[in-house]
Amino acid sequence: MPWTFRRLPPGRVRGRVGGRLCGGRRGRRLGPLFATALLTTALLVGAAAPLAAQIRGGRRPMAQQPDHGWWFSGGANAVTLNDIADGRTNTRWKFGADPLWQFRATLEKALDEGSTLGIAAGYGVVDVTLEPLVVVPSLPGAVSRVCASGCEAQTELYTLTGQFRSGGGQRGFHTIFVLAGGANAFRNFTVRATGDSVPGLTKLQTDLGGTLGGGFAYALSRGLVVELIQDFGIGWHSKENLADGQGRTYRSRSTRAGLRFQFGGNQ
Repeated sequence: MPWTFRRLPPGRVRGRVGGRLCGGRRGRRLGPLFATALLTTALLVGAAAPLAAQIRGGRRPMAQQPDHGWWFSGGANAVTLNDIADGRTNTRWKFGADPLWQFRATLEKALDEGSTLGIAAGYGVVDVTLEPLVVVPSLPGAVSRVCASGCEAQTELYTLTGQFRSGGGQRGFHTIFVLAGGANAFRNFTVRATGDSVPGLTKLQTDLGGTLGGGFAYALSRGLVVELIQDFGIGWHSKENLADGQGRTYRSRSTRAGLRFQFGGNQ
């Protein structure tokens, strides 16, 4: 049969079509939902593209931070110490003007090409003269029991400090500045002539101390440096049993030469 078309009134067309799509009351209610769905879909598609690229290609590697490694040094240290008044044993320790020799070593972490942070340790057996500090009958000193008028003795001298070092290079001459703080320690005083221990002075006696120094170094090759440094320091001994006016501080001066080796790192 032939096709026939019937014309509908305009109101009925808008009601049927608009109600189903975007016209009419239902269309006006669903319009914002359609817009939100389209926007969400667009955002998800946009985020999925770089995510897929990361899955296919993997995460981009981060730049490796430079590691300047470690330094180890060893050498000789010539120290001069002022007199020390020890009230606990009623003795004065006189180290004289001659240098006291120590072996010294350091282990340092390189912060960059020109500065390090680490520890330093020294050890040596040094000469010392023991004398009565004051004559106190109720407090006989160690010296009065071993050598009444004083005696020549020896003691073990230890140093242990944390230090910061600035200055350095991989070529030629360069200047150095060193700041350190820690402890000076004395142990096992013995009479030099007989080897007998001095009563009251056999245990470890520890003082606080600090130094500030500077010097020069020369790089023989990359990671191998020879150096010469002079330090000036101060120490604080125990004030126990010291008479009024007796100072507890003493000064030190040291000159040291050493060889430094660099190891580790990715430079």
